[in-house]
Amino acid sequence: MMQKARNSATSSSPSILLRNNRTKNIGLLCHHRRSKTLLCQFLLISIVPIVLSVPTTSYHNSAFVNSSCLDNNSQICGSQENAAAAISYRQSKRYLNNMRAWTCHGRTQREMVEKLAAANIIKTDQVRQCLLRVDRANYAPERYSAYTDAPQPLGYGQTISAPHMHAHTLEELLPSLISASRNKPDTPLSILDVGCGSGYLTAALGRLVDKGTTRFGGPISPLVSGNVYGIDVVPELVDMSKINMKKDDADLLHSGTVTVQLGDGWKGLPDKAPFHAIHVGAAADDFPHNLMMQLAVGGVMVIPVGPDGGIQNLYRVEKLRESPTFHGEDFAIDRLLGVRYVPLVRIGP
Repeated sequence: MMQKARNSATSSSPSILLRNNRTKNIGLLCHHRRSKTLLCQFLLISIVPIVLSVPTTSYHNSAFVNSSCLDNNSQICGSQENAAAAISYRQSKRYLNNMRAWTCHGRTQREMVEKLAAANIIKTDQVRQCLLRVDRANYAPERYSAYTDAPQPLGYGQTISAPHMHAHTLEELLPSLISASRNKPDTPLSILDVGCGSGYLTAALGRLVDKGTTRFGGPISPLVSGNVYGIDVVPELVDMSKINMKKDDADLLHSGTVTVQLGDGWKGLPDKAPFHAIHVGAAADDFPHNLMMQLAVGGVMVIPVGPDGGIQNLYRVEKLRESPTFHGEDFAIDRLLGVRYVPLVRIGP
């Protein structure tokens, strides 16, 4: 059962409402020597290759759930002493799905997507459809490895995330978009993609809320059409995103569904707020209040948080109520899984 608790605040920052699920312990009982031997063989065959395949550089890592809390400068900590803010995990099924990450390689876009669906990383038809409509080969630095379930360097200290991370993110953002579409069907959806990189996820989000009607017939039901704003702090990546989209997704630009521009990820786009969904593609060392405030009520942000080279986790942040100033209790946060991301670049003080 989902539990809600308020984290005791530090003197410098308000408390943030935490919302987490308890995970059932998964026990493997071995009563005989033969059982133990078989278990060891299973672990060597199944687990060790995954561990060896996890990048040690600042690439995205979703193979394992990270149980450690953030440092004392963060607004969230899962230490036992802070019982009111104790962090547990989502269902064990999510953990098992994470263990299948890094393995959904394909020879084509469709094969990669179908493997992500077979691994239950893609769970909904909407996410499956939008990923089938955007060819990752147009956004990856090397076409021959475009459908490999691993991140790839783009240059400028940035990467394109592994396909399983894009699938995870889209699944986490989708429910809030569906809810907003049903509650206010006459209001266009608004999505912010912070750190658009090569433009792949920006384009996938665009397919979800496509305003164009000639190629795919509009947004993917039951979503209404809307706008996706991709921003990046690196000018060369902004240009790269536009060039990549023009290869086979130029209609997203022509219809006004997708806009890509230079921007500071820590500041967001306040003139385009509020957003029904925000994705942050780089790790913030703390929760960015400016971005949280730019969420619409009921809107969701998916963001990695943690120091560069240290413990990082992917979080789902939901805005519960509107307020003219930041209050931690106006937000609920789920910790999803342990990750490894490049840092979210700060510009100026």
